[in-house]
Amino acid sequence: MTIIHNVPDYDRWVNTVRTSKRHPGVVSMSVFRSLDDPNEVMVDVEPDSIETAREILPAEDLRQLLDHAGIEIYPPVFIGELIDELSNYRRR
Repeated sequence: MTIIHNVPDYDRWVNTVRTSKRHPGVVSMSVFRSLDDPNEVMVDVEPDSIETAREILPAEDLRQLLDHAGIEIYPPVFIGELIDELSNYRRR
């Protein structure tokens, strides 16, 4: 599950995310920050199941987290499943 969005204040956003209650079923969460725009972030959430991912989206906790972090527009969310690991990819 991946979410890419702009944050008006990165420090406020990251502190909100760090101190928020973790949704049951979330195995891990990684945050990437754009090299070009310090207010653009990509959040990669690893849920324990597709059902958990689908539960997170409409959860009131997520909406409250976004509101508290200053996110006014609900960001698009990609939910997918791993079909190939390209770690052995080499340029020719």
